[in-house]
Amino acid sequence: MSAESDYIRAERDNILRTISMIEDLTSQEELTIYETIALGKLLQDIYTGIERILRSKLGTHDIKIPKTESWHKELLLASHQKSIISKNQFDAFRKLLVFRHMQIHGYGYMLDEQRLRELAGPVPEVCKDFLDNIS
Repeated sequence: MSAESDYIRAERDNILRTISMIEDLTSQEELTIYETIALGKLLQDIYTGIERILRSKLGTHDIKIPKTESWHKELLLASHQKSIISKNQFDAFRKLLVFRHMQIHGYGYMLDEQRLRELAGPVPEVCKDFLDNIS
């Protein structure tokens, strides 16, 4: 096994564990404020893991995204252009990126449970599909 494939496999395993926690939380009828904060943090973690994989995969194409103000968006665009992610995945990951940005600059107690549920809804399926196609 190469170091890259070990790295991607570890990220994949972490994302799958995080998806399981998201599914557990979203299956509950109502969340406490602490569970809502946890859901926000888990969504942020999912995006960070996806980004790590994308950086690694782009690196295999000798594509490096400079750390500019918009590098996160450029990473998604380059990944879509190289067919590492589909249009559907790009759209879902873009929403997670926007959320992550707001989450980092806000306070957990301000999160809206319903909005998080809407954001989290497609995440397990989209992420599992992405991970199934990453080698």
